[in-house]
Amino acid sequence: MHSQGYLKRKYEDNKNMLSRFLVIIFSLILATNTYAERGAKVGNVTMGMDYEQALDSIRTEFGKPNIVNQDTVLFRNLSYRGFVFDKVLFKFKAAKFNEARFFIYAKNKAAAVKDLSRLSEAFKKNYSLAEDYEDGLYFYKGGISPKGIGHLFTISVAKRQGNWNTELTFGPF
Repeated sequence: MHSQGYLKRKYEDNKNMLSRFLVIIFSLILATNTYAERGAKVGNVTMGMDYEQALDSIRTEFGKPNIVNQDTVLFRNLSYRGFVFDKVLFKFKAAKFNEARFFIYAKNKAAAVKDLSRLSEAFKKNYSLAEDYEDGLYFYKGGISPKGIGHLFTISVAKRQGNWNTELTFGPF
């Protein structure tokens, strides 16, 4: 039989090991969140970037926007990652870049689903995608949110104002 002193030492050793393990886990979570905060981008435009800096990066990457105001930068017929998007919105909240929405207009639901498939196949080359099914349609989620929880983007099909479109959405964060 073990003496009480031996059992007490074993208990203290296990307690110290658990404390070290929890510190390591906490450090990994903190490092992951810090990396995610810095790594979430749309092209070369980083999520959370100040308005002026983001606007410069948007212009450098995508060219001259059609409309610019304090909340939104709008492009029409913009090429991005091998696709032509009919409308692209870069959105700002509290003077920080927090969302980008890319739209491909479709003549019907079948065409929008085909564009969804093409977009998801292209993004699978650089990101792992989670596939989901809701309201009779598939949609995809990928990348890491700048908050470290959730996804960076979604690819979906929606009917808006009577028209079908495929949407690539980064954020909002």
